[in-house]
Amino acid sequence: MIRELTIPAGGMYQEWECLIDLLEQDMATELEKLASDSGWREVKPSEADSMGFSELAEWSLPEKDVLVLIDENFLVCIPKKLYCAAEC
Repeated sequence: MIRELTIPAGGMYQEWECLIDLLEQDMATELEKLASDSGWREVKPSEADSMGFSELAEWSLPEKDVLVLIDENFLVCIPKKLYCAAEC
């Protein structure tokens, strides 16, 4: 069973091989639905970099952020404190 993912607006995300962008509420909602339908997983910055998400992988701070890959096409940067509040 796939755990439900809560994605807060105001952070950053990156579509595969595109530039990072600000996560507006409508996109956060769309990505939550996609994560629920297609799955998601946490990835390390080095893995994200090798998968075509180098800009967000380099921008994120591993000690403060969690990178979540959704449907193999979207990478979302979620602050650890918000991610762990919902998932840990």
